[in-house]
Amino acid sequence: MSALTKTKKYTPEEYLALEDKAEFRSEYENGEIVAMAGGSLNHLRIVSNVSRVVGNKVSGNCESLPNEMKIRVETIGKFYYPDVTILCGEPNFYQERTDTITNPILIVEVLSDSTEAKDRGEKFFAYQTLKSLQEYVLISQNRAAVEQFIKQSDGSWKYLATIGLESLVKLESIGVELALQEIYRKVNFSQENL
Repeated sequence: MSALTKTKKYTPEEYLALEDKAEFRSEYENGEIVAMAGGSLNHLRIVSNVSRVVGNKVSGNCESLPNEMKIRVETIGKFYYPDVTILCGEPNFYQERTDTITNPILIVEVLSDSTEAKDRGEKFFAYQTLKSLQEYVLISQNRAAVEQFIKQSDGSWKYLATIGLESLVKLESIGVELALQEIYRKVNFSQENL
C-alpha cells in the first residue's frame, strides 16, 4: 500500500467524498489516503469462504459482511476495510453512512506478504480501541493457520493459534466452529508451505 499524497492532509469528509467516486478502494489514516493492494486468488478464496461459511452458521442477530463495509476507528482517526466483518445487533453507522460502521464484534484479516506487518501491528492496535470488538482473527494464505485474539473480561487479549487442515477453530465471540478445510476450500498452497 502506498500513500496517494504526502503533501495534502484530507479531512474524513473529504476522504469519504473521494471514496464515493473512486474506482478503487482506499483506507484513511490520520489525513492520508492509502490505496489498497489487490488480492491474490488465494486471498479472495479465503475471504469468500469465511464470509459464506460464517454467514451460513451464525445465528441470532449476527451477520457476516464482506470486505465492502468500512470500519471507522474514531479514537485514532482511521477508516479500514477489513476482509470480513461480523456484526451482531443493529449497525452503528458513522454519520448516517450506510457503508461505514463503528461496532463490529469480530474482524477477520487475511494475511499477505504486503499487509501482514500492518494487520498484526497498526490495524490490531486501532481495532482494539473499538469498544464492541470481541475477537480479531488473522488467517494465513500461505499455510493452514488461523490466529485469534479474544478480548477477556479484564480488557486483555488471549491468543490462540489453530494449525493444520484437519483442525477446527471456534470463533468464541459468535459461537461458530469452522473446519480449516472450509476456510481453505480451493486454496492452493505451495509445496514448501504444506
